[in-house]
Amino acid sequence: MNKTKKLGIIGGAGLLGTTAAFCAASEGLADEIILYDVKKNLAINHRIDMEHAVCQLSETKLSTGEIDDLKNCDIIVNTAGIPEVAVSSREDFLKGNIVICREISEKIKKWGTAPVILSATNPADVLNYELFRSTGLPPERFVGFSRNDSLRLIWAASKEAGIHASLLEGLVIGEHGELQVPLFGTLKYKASGQRLDLSDKQKESVLKRVQNYFGEIQKLNTGRSSGWTSGIGVCHVLKLILSDGDEICPCSVIPNGEYGLRDLSIGLPVRLGSSGVREIVEIDLSGDERVRLATAAEKIKKQIASCQ
Repeated sequence: MNKTKKLGIIGGAGLLGTTAAFCAASEGLADEIILYDVKKNLAINHRIDMEHAVCQLSETKLSTGEIDDLKNCDIIVNTAGIPEVAVSSREDFLKGNIVICREISEKIKKWGTAPVILSATNPADVLNYELFRSTGLPPERFVGFSRNDSLRLIWAASKEAGIHASLLEGLVIGEHGELQVPLFGTLKYKASGQRLDLSDKQKESVLKRVQNYFGEIQKLNTGRSSGWTSGIGVCHVLKLILSDGDEICPCSVIPNGEYGLRDLSIGLPVRLGSSGVREIVEIDLSGDERVRLATAAEKIKKQIASCQ
């Protein structure tokens, strides 16, 4: 696996920004990680703390700076958003986060560089597309983070099957939200590639577990989202970008006719590399899965239109 020279984190003092930076620094994925946040003192605090924490784990340099200091980064992770509050859906963050997204886009447009941008702010599908639309950079440079959906499918399936989640792999596509499309046919044992067959009752239980977690978290009203899950997930996606490997990963990306889709960003199976999205992988979907994917696409397009 290669190492990126510079990794930039927008929102580097927030929960997701700090967990992603810590995971990436711990594994030495970059020569330098630059944290940018409007809360400058908090970003500096995290930088000092992380620097001490990873000093015997990697040689990654940690620094803080202004947003323009990220112009020469190879990869930028955008985690900037309005404060976490109890909401019923990720799309409730759209009104506030679209404003921040456009402010970031204006900066990127002036840089004259083309970093790979990993969008991890909700609603990820709409904001990933807005960054693409507003900056005018090539669509393959924009990767929306949605791996958590697949991770939770694997977690829930492992509970039903009575096996450890580390033994399984599986994919979720569609919206990073209520209209996600779990692909039960992709649930397999990693080592053998053997399919994990669940009964209809087990599948219903899996879907219930996956659907209920968000409400359970929101009821706690902590002002905190899934920081560690997302931090680990972002780090995994960064590894795939740096490795140019064959692993298929679900990400929100901008299709050009694949699955009959255009003019949006939506979760699809992809292979990643140093330029961002190397390939959108078309896998066989059932009729119901295709309908559900089209329904998710319609919703995302309406959200995009509402922002114009």
